[in-house]
Amino acid sequence: MKISKIFITHLHADHVMGLVGLIQSMKLNGRTQLLEIFVPKDTIVYMKQLFSIPYFSADFDIHVIEVFDEKIEFDGYWIRPFPVSHGVPAIGYVFAANDSRGKFNKKLCDELGIKGEMFNLLEKNGKIEVNGREISIDEVTGKNRKGKKIVYTGDTEKIEAFPEEAYHCDVLIHDSTFISQEDKKETYHSTVKEACEVAQLLSAKKLVLTHISQRYETKEVEEESKKYCENAIVAEDFLEITL
Repeated sequence: MKISKIFITHLHADHVMGLVGLIQSMKLNGRTQLLEIFVPKDTIVYMKQLFSIPYFSADFDIHVIEVFDEKIEFDGYWIRPFPVSHGVPAIGYVFAANDSRGKFNKKLCDELGIKGEMFNLLEKNGKIEVNGREISIDEVTGKNRKGKKIVYTGDTEKIEAFPEEAYHCDVLIHDSTFISQEDKKETYHSTVKEACEVAQLLSAKKLVLTHISQRYETKEVEEESKKYCENAIVAEDFLEITL
């Protein structure tokens, strides 16, 4: 398995009990590389208890890392955890790719005589000499492309305090357990309407409604969402979205 990092929103059983089986499968497949698991602040003790069950073992290192509300940089992307409201220590995540270089201006490159292997040299060195003139990569590329950004709330009732990084996201994946406030009652979950309101607050380009109660048919949820926003879809197993 190519999984290198796992991000946990909270430690309710339906969100973490599958970890043991997943890690055992990794072991059986001969994994040797480090696995990092990110969890909400003040929950690492429970993760240790989870991994202390009889006969559980892994032949590779597992690092459990507590996070709360600080931006963390990785190779090519970053995350920003943020607190949500679910009755237990719980967080959502902003996942974002780093900005990338703009595309080469093909017409300009042709005019300057840049071709073939020269593009690789430009990528590597940031500049190249052509016909006695030094050309920087910035001269022949367009504006930097903004990295795509996904916000995932995990399980939560509606909140309005989001980090700055969550705004103007490409995709918001939001708890949408209930259709009506009557069904919601005192649970720490959100309604479809509330998810749509958060999508509007964050100026999200697309809203994915998830964690739907089994009492509803998908069509019911879709019809409810259309009352409040036009950019919502209902999540399903193995759903893929191209950004």
